[in-house]
Amino acid sequence: MKRDLKAMAGTTYDLLVIGGGVNGLCVAWDAALRGLSVALVEKGDFGAGTSSGTLKIVHGGLRYLQYADVRRMRESIRERMVLMRIAPHLVHPLPFLVPTYGHLLKGREIMAVAMGLTDLIGLDRNRLDDPQKRIPNGRVISRRECLELLPGIKRKTLTGAAVFYDAQMVNSERLTLAFALAASAAGAQLANYVEVTGLWVKDGRVERAAAKDVLTGDPFEVRARMVANMTGPWSDIVVAYLHGARPDRRVLRSKGIQIVAPLYSTEYAFAVESSQRDPDAFIRRGGRLYFVTPWRGRSLIGTTDTVYEGDPDDFAITERDIGEFIDEINEAYPAAGLTRAEVPFWFGGLRPVGEKNIDPNVSRAARKFEIIDHARRDGVANFISVVGVKYTTARGIAEQAVDLVFRKMGRRPPKCTTATTPLWGGEIERFDRFMSEQVRRKAHGLPEAVVRRLVYNYGSGLDEILAYVERDASLGRTLPGSEVTRAEVVHACRHEMAATLTDVVVRRTELGTLGPPAPKAVDEVLAIVSNELGWSDTRRASERDALLSQYVPG
Repeated sequence: MKRDLKAMAGTTYDLLVIGGGVNGLCVAWDAALRGLSVALVEKGDFGAGTSSGTLKIVHGGLRYLQYADVRRMRESIRERMVLMRIAPHLVHPLPFLVPTYGHLLKGREIMAVAMGLTDLIGLDRNRLDDPQKRIPNGRVISRRECLELLPGIKRKTLTGAAVFYDAQMVNSERLTLAFALAASAAGAQLANYVEVTGLWVKDGRVERAAAKDVLTGDPFEVRARMVANMTGPWSDIVVAYLHGARPDRRVLRSKGIQIVAPLYSTEYAFAVESSQRDPDAFIRRGGRLYFVTPWRGRSLIGTTDTVYEGDPDDFAITERDIGEFIDEINEAYPAAGLTRAEVPFWFGGLRPVGEKNIDPNVSRAARKFEIIDHARRDGVANFISVVGVKYTTARGIAEQAVDLVFRKMGRRPPKCTTATTPLWGGEIERFDRFMSEQVRRKAHGLPEAVVRRLVYNYGSGLDEILAYVERDASLGRTLPGSEVTRAEVVHACRHEMAATLTDVVVRRTELGTLGPPAPKAVDEVLAIVSNELGWSDTRRASERDALLSQYVPG
């Protein structure tokens, strides 16, 4: 995957995708697989915005029972299975526990019914030839069993718990990147750090997009027959370019954040009830749930849902956000006794809101995606916008969007194959067997823990990393305080379009995803990256500062 702006500027594409989050990358991949010439530009790094703010859960849509929305539940169950099929190294089943209280809407009885309905609605959820990906039936357990699993849970009126399975991403940044790598392999031309600064409209069609290389400031243009606006929280801003207007950069969105905390449960993710309410629920069990999920030896806790007004470029997680979230977690789960010193990292993003009248005390994130044809709304025939609301269903939304692109081009949509085509690294038939084979290889004498981590992050692409170690044994050495190899840093620079130190530390490797990496690790990575990308001393200093700012609240 190479960034080639000269080639991009000199080509007229079938489709220009603006926005390189998971939704945009899925559209680029799908369109390229179906034979369209595709360019994709992203103003930052791939997945650095909303896509990186996920709690890393691949939801089967259990919560849609509250809204009596069986269709969306079926959609979520299908897409959960698809992600486990096409990215078997990155998406794995995870058990969830929801405590039950009393004998009404929060009780065991109604949750038993919910578990039964979920299993019935998802009767075909296990159509994968890999026992490791099996999603067991839901069940309810007794009060005693619940307390054995979660001794710190609130005990007053506790009657037991519901246990069900969803899935979890090992590394959401690598999963997003896997879509980018797959799109590139299918022929799409991708470029990060390219901002669209205007759209030229003539006779009711977008003729070309004005763009700027964010890294150099150089302007250029991209031409395409169709344009897909996949910019998420920035969608309204991009749409304004259709009318030549200087866009109003103030948007109204839901702000969601996650925090990294100590490990509270090694096996089960579990729910605790917040004070936020969801007025749209068909069945109102009480407050909105926070999930505490085990991840890489820590807990991830989320997701908040508060109002954000302003320029999405100014989005930041503040010290106040973190403090208020900690207070709410301690109220919902007193056994945590969480302190600010125990939260080394946090992340989040913006999502569309569901209602016009905003009350900060209730849940407002939209549940439904939108595909907008701007021929009807703005009189521009070759421009569509897609606003996704859920990482899990991004691939399915992209399928519908690409179908629309073909129809608007006057062509019958070819069959979509993304539900069965492995992503980069996903050529694995049975995950446990593949893992065992790689561990037995003892490739280049790498420790078992390092090999396992490489398999989880790179899957069948593992050999590309090992090839560096074969040529230079020193690249198999792990960075201080981590199990990340130097080879991964080199690979990120040469083949994964990493352009900044933060790209490498936060989005290409796991080095900085649990908190600040060790200073010596930063020094080693900086030396490798600056050598690969030819940075000056001034650039090295600015890159270090930019990385360390990730661990200071905005």
